[in-house]
Amino acid sequence: MTRRARVLLAGADARMRLNLRRLLADFPEIEVAGHIRPGTSLDEAAARTTAGVLLVDAAGDGEGVAEALAAVRQSSLRCVVLTGARPCADMPGSSQLPRPGAMEEEPPRSPFARALANALLGAPATIGTPAPASLSVPPSSVPQAAARARQAIPPLRARTLVRPEIIAIGSSTGGPQALPEVLGRLGGRVHQPIVVTQHMPASFTAMLAEHLGRRTGIPTVEACDGMRLEPGRVHLAPGGRHLLLARERDVVVCKLDDGAPENFCRPAVDPMLRAVVRVHGGRALAVILTGMGQDGLLGCRGLVEAGGAVLAQDEATSVVWGMPGAVAMAGLCQAVLPLDKLADSIAAIAQGTP
Repeated sequence: MTRRARVLLAGADARMRLNLRRLLADFPEIEVAGHIRPGTSLDEAAARTTAGVLLVDAAGDGEGVAEALAAVRQSSLRCVVLTGARPCADMPGSSQLPRPGAMEEEPPRSPFARALANALLGAPATIGTPAPASLSVPPSSVPQAAARARQAIPPLRARTLVRPEIIAIGSSTGGPQALPEVLGRLGGRVHQPIVVTQHMPASFTAMLAEHLGRRTGIPTVEACDGMRLEPGRVHLAPGGRHLLLARERDVVVCKLDDGAPENFCRPAVDPMLRAVVRVHGGRALAVILTGMGQDGLLGCRGLVEAGGAVLAQDEATSVVWGMPGAVAMAGLCQAVLPLDKLADSIAAIAQGTP
C-alpha cells in the first residue's frame, strides 16, 4: 500500500501521540513519520521526516502548540488542528476538528478517527462523513472475503500439546487494541511468563506497558537487558530493539538486540520466537494477533517443528489479517479464533487442559 500522507505531530504529549498513532494505524495510507521535539523547528522536523502534513493538538497541554501554530502560518505544510470547543482563530486553510475528551476510549475507525483520516488525506474533515473511497477497508469489514479466507485455511493441527513454559505474543496494526482484550480476559489463569513484541517505535512502548498493566491487571513491564522473566508477568519488547531470551544458570532473562530490522521491523516477532525456541524448545505457545505483513511466520514454523503450539486471531476480528493470516494459511495453527475467544484457549493450553 502506497503511503499518501506522512504526518508530523506537534503539541501532543506522549500519551496523546500514542493515542493518535493507535487510531491512525487503521488507515494504511497514513503514516505518522514523527513528532516535533522541543527546540526543533518545524522546517527541520519536516525535512528530516519528509512529512507533508502537520497534525497539531491545540486542545491539549503538550509542548510547542503555540510555536507550531505560528510556524505553520508560514509553512507549505498542510495543517490539521485538533481543537477544544472553539476553533483556532487565524488559521486560514487549515482543517480543524474538535478533539474528543477521552481519547484512550476512542475506538478504531470511530467517526472521529474517520474524520481525522479524511482531513489528513485532504478530504473534508466533518465528523460523521464516511472515509474516502480510496481508504483501504480492513478485510474484517468484508464478510465475503472473510468467508473465503476461512474456507481456504488448511486443516488445523490436531495433536497432543505439552504444557508451555512461556507464552509469546506478536502483533502489529491494531495490536494496541487487541492486546488488552486478550490479556484482560486471561485474569489469573496463566502463570507462565509472557513475552510480547508489538511493532511500535521507541519511546511509545513504555507507555503501552503502563497502559496494558492498568487495563488488564496483569503486571506488565517494558523489558530491559538482563531482566529476569517472572511468572505471570508480561514483558514487552522496547521500541527499536529486538527482544531475545537467554538462559543464565537456572533462570531465563531478557536480552535486547540492536540487530538489523526483520520484516522491516525492529522489534520483530521472528527473532523473539527464534529465541523462545532456543531456550524453551517446543515447550512454548505463540499467539499471533492482528497486523500487516508476515512477521512471525518463520518463527512460528520453527516453533511448531520443535513441538510447540500456535494460535492466531481470525480475520473477522483483525484490523489487518496479514500476520495471523500468514500463519493460518501455512497450516501452523492449533486454532484460529475470534479475539474474544483467544484468552480461553490460551488459558486452557497454559494449564495443560486444551
